[in-house]
Amino acid sequence: MHLGTRSSRASLILDFLATHHAETVYLVGDIVDNWHPMSGNWKPAHHQVLQRLFDLPRTGTRVVYVPGNHDDFFRNYAGQRVGGIEVEIDVVHQATDGRRYLVTHGDICDLFSVNSPLLERAGRLMERIAVGVDVAQRSILRRAGQPEWFGIERAISRTSAAIRKYDHFEERLAHLAKSGGYDGIICGHFHHAALHDGFGITYANCGDWAGSNTAIVEDFDGRLDLVRVSDPAACEAVMATPFDKEGELPLAI
Repeated sequence: MHLGTRSSRASLILDFLATHHAETVYLVGDIVDNWHPMSGNWKPAHHQVLQRLFDLPRTGTRVVYVPGNHDDFFRNYAGQRVGGIEVEIDVVHQATDGRRYLVTHGDICDLFSVNSPLLERAGRLMERIAVGVDVAQRSILRRAGQPEWFGIERAISRTSAAIRKYDHFEERLAHLAKSGGYDGIICGHFHHAALHDGFGITYANCGDWAGSNTAIVEDFDGRLDLVRVSDPAACEAVMATPFDKEGELPLAI
């Protein structure tokens, strides 16, 4: 979610939480971004998101928070409850159909995070600047009545895909789940939403709420779906979309 940054789409998060109800909600890290000063970037909607998340346990919803590298301070509270929210380093989710998934943020398998944290921070800062420019130029075009330009988003997506291809991030996470005897892994961290069985095990990346605006949901028969909120009033499942050559779902719907 990266609450506290300009790129966080808090209004879309609120819409998703208002239109989707679950027995259990997993917050897969980077909920609040403490890497950069929040002064000027913290909006009322960001506070509303946190308030909504803290309200969920009071209404009977189990909420499990798995902190990420941008909110790693909260890893100090692993094994405790904060406002009714369970804080864990990772957790196992058993789906309705009996399949067991390891739920983790994912930075444990990111070589940049482990070996070059300063380089990773520099890269994330550059990405955040690019996303901010993208958000600003789209807003200007909409106000001018012009069609939106997606060039920056495509460049970010292609760069991310290239890094993912040569870094083998997904393969390492899939191997981690396999070695633990799990049927799949659910993660975040790498801002590229995906849901596939390309490594002989289910790999589910919920994406983010700072650009792709996606989430992984489980229906009543245990099937996982990748959903994307395309505007404040619409949320559409994309699992029916055919896989591409690499077994990944396209982000655009």
